[in-house]
Amino acid sequence: MKQLFLKTTLLLFAVIFSNCENNDPEDQLPPITQTGANTFGAIVDGRIFVPKTTISSTPGGSLIKGLEVYVGSNFFDSKGDDKWFISTYNSEDSPSIYIYIYLPTLLDSPKNFIINKSDGSDRFDLANAHIFCLINKGSLQYLSFENSGELNFSKIDINKGIYSGSFYTKLKNKDNENDIIEITNGRFDINLNTVNN
Repeated sequence: MKQLFLKTTLLLFAVIFSNCENNDPEDQLPPITQTGANTFGAIVDGRIFVPKTTISSTPGGSLIKGLEVYVGSNFFDSKGDDKWFISTYNSEDSPSIYIYIYLPTLLDSPKNFIINKSDGSDRFDLANAHIFCLINKGSLQYLSFENSGELNFSKIDINKGIYSGSFYTKLKNKDNENDIIEITNGRFDINLNTVNN
């Protein structure tokens, strides 16, 4: 009888153990790398965010890229003295989330940027580093504010086009400054030569 009880207990323990899931959100993000893997991820107000390319719902169904990175027209000639920005998108998970990160220059810049005020425009013509986020197809717009976070590069290689780093920030709702969300555990590893292909 004791053997049957022991076997049953061990079997039950094995079933419970095998059904345990890893609920650590950070483990669901892409790893932190510096190889130009074209990855991006963050935790947005407690939710995992990873960009996903989707087909638009308009007739003809063109692709909407989940991760794109752009630089200003003088970026390469001036060795990084022009804008650099990341545009990310995921409408497959609910709610849909867009994250935009902008830096005015990478020339002789420190590898650490303080995140300051955003105007929420994708024209990206501000003179400071900033981030904004759209949630639920833009019905909620969250903007960075003065000294609201940091972006830290672990690698900047303009010649090879590889940019890797991490970031975190707090963002205020454009229509309600008391509504603040937090983006944590942000990471990216970009190869500018291949990311937009």
